[in-house]
Amino acid sequence: DPLEEINLGAVENKKVTYISKFLQGKLMEEIIRVLHEYKDCFAWDYDEMSGLDRELVEHRLPMIPRKKPVKQSPRRFAPEVVEKIKGEIERLLKAKFIRTPRYPEWISNIVPVMKKNGKLRVCIDFRDLNMATPKDEYPMPIAGTMIDTTAGNEIMTLLDGYSGYNQIYIAANDVSKTAFRCPGALGVYEWVMMPFGLKNAGATYQRAMNLIFHDLIGKFVQVYIDDIIVGSKRKEDHLNHLKLSFERMRKHGLKMNPLKCAFGVTAGEFLGFVIHQKGIEVNRNKTKAIMETKPPSNKKELQSLLGKVNFLRRFISNLSGKTKVFSPLLRLKKEQEFRWNEEHQKAFDEIKVYLAHPPVLAPLSKGKQLKLYISASDSTVAACWRKMMIMVSRESFII
Repeated sequence: DPLEEINLGAVENKKVTYISKFLQGKLMEEIIRVLHEYKDCFAWDYDEMSGLDRELVEHRLPMIPRKKPVKQSPRRFAPEVVEKIKGEIERLLKAKFIRTPRYPEWISNIVPVMKKNGKLRVCIDFRDLNMATPKDEYPMPIAGTMIDTTAGNEIMTLLDGYSGYNQIYIAANDVSKTAFRCPGALGVYEWVMMPFGLKNAGATYQRAMNLIFHDLIGKFVQVYIDDIIVGSKRKEDHLNHLKLSFERMRKHGLKMNPLKCAFGVTAGEFLGFVIHQKGIEVNRNKTKAIMETKPPSNKKELQSLLGKVNFLRRFISNLSGKTKVFSPLLRLKKEQEFRWNEEHQKAFDEIKVYLAHPPVLAPLSKGKQLKLYISASDSTVAACWRKMMIMVSRESFII
């Protein structure tokens, strides 16, 4: 949907978020009123974040036995990068996300990453610390199931956590393990709040979201780490669904990024797909990337290509049969020559033809009739669920 800017602050101190331009009349007015009522659930800067209650969640860093602390060697940075690092460190200190450590045994290096908006994100090279930390096996949501559940809503709101990981405290006994070195005279700091790059940060964040929204998930809320969708089958229910979601955020101090939110939309991108009331569509940027890809010249490039194609497998009939021809290339050893021939190109072209006009997959509806179509040969099997509708049938899932 095209979006319209809404100011939740004063004229001289704008606090902006976005709503759908398709919203009209009373519903639009009511959603704007709710946004003003719950504007404390947003953060426009670090200092507006209080952090989630430690009793709800903390990030812990248990160690694998006999793993010794590592102090990484210092790195050099260009003067202009150092200036940007300094500015970001000052922001993090002001927000109390980091602090000065005493006698740290673990020291990691900064990896500065430039964002699309030209700002710098301070990332940390936690490779050594991550190798010494056991994996948290907390289950993550199945993306495909979430997409199927979300499609079919008449109206949705897309939410994004503000600097999501930084809303969770590091357990007090583990803070010293997160120490990192800044260039020059900027010093050494340690994280009080959970940073990006830690091995189990995603699992910790998902656990927190599941605890906050536990009884709303699957009804009208879907959460995948810091991406949240509030979806309503009927427009008239959406206002209440938003209020219930905001009440949970307010109760636990969870903050959303207003600049990445879209309220009251009929369609939106979620986990790489476009979802709306009629179903699930391919994100055109994903298909464009495949269509414009040159034929691979080595095994690594082929693996990358097949990874992109496999992401869209539910839209491509008999994908396993179409990609079978690539199997010998994937089994090549380092010393063997990679040869892309006409047979490989033909298979790749067939995939591109299919992606040029991918189907819209209809959402499954409880009680609605489905028909299963199966095709089999000596080497492959393909199937398609079709949802039976008035006068027509539409694909719901392709195998």
